[in-house]
Amino acid sequence: MRLLRRGLWLGLLALLALPAYALESWQDDQGQAWAVPKTLPSRWIVLGPHLVDMVHELGAAERIVGVQDDHPTPGRHTRSLSGHAVVGQSGSISEERVRALAPDLVVFWPTGLSPVQQRRLRRLGVPLLAIAPETLEALPERLRWLGALAGRAPQANALADQEAAALVQARQRYTPGPRLRGFYQVWQQPLFSLSKQHLVSQAISLCGVDSIVPDATIEAPVINVEAVLLARTEIILVSAPEHARATAFWRRFSRLPAAQSQAIVAVDDAALTRPGLSLLRAIPALCQTVMPWRNRPSVPVSP
Repeated sequence: MRLLRRGLWLGLLALLALPAYALESWQDDQGQAWAVPKTLPSRWIVLGPHLVDMVHELGAAERIVGVQDDHPTPGRHTRSLSGHAVVGQSGSISEERVRALAPDLVVFWPTGLSPVQQRRLRRLGVPLLAIAPETLEALPERLRWLGALAGRAPQANALADQEAAALVQARQRYTPGPRLRGFYQVWQQPLFSLSKQHLVSQAISLCGVDSIVPDATIEAPVINVEAVLLARTEIILVSAPEHARATAFWRRFSRLPAAQSQAIVAVDDAALTRPGLSLLRAIPALCQTVMPWRNRPSVPVSP
């Protein structure tokens, strides 16, 4: 028995002594094949505040030489809130500034950079790493890509494993149980929401709220008020700054279940709409926010 135990301990120690798993190749979210180069890129332009967050979390901020403007108010900002040189706004960049910074890697969110500018950057010979995961579960894996290119594979793997485990725990804890018909209101005039495939909608679904938005091919479809009413929507989620206005608007419809149960609810949309670690970490708070209405009996619709 002692020999068996000793053998098990030696086997465990051998496993712990193995080098950390290091990603060597992958396909990015535009299908581009990648392999870790012998000389790692050291001058990164990172387009998307959530992607900047991920690079910072890996301890690789020193590699960033340029970003898109992340200030909440428009203006001619030369430095981002994260302290990096600004090369453009969301959706567009200054190619002159990019050339001046001589990057050897551009990390970008495809919908945040026009196809025309993507083609121009590729013609400059700058490698473009597209990050746009289609599921919440795919988000932690993108950390491994960045970690491999930054020489931070151990940190990236540990963080990816941690975030993936937290997501599994959130699903196990919050997804079972009563579900609500819900509407995530991005804006009121015009009234639009997010498609069911959007990462924010996936997070809301994880929390037990089924979107009433019809299947759509665009990320942010315009929705008729009548569609929200006909779906007998039980909860409406809206950003905190828009909460008072949304509450006044929807309470006019006395037959709407969400109005009857006072379920026009403010959520942290700044965190939810930042589709990286911020979104993943906002899920437990979102689920806790909607839980009181999930636990209530269904509200009958007044005749």
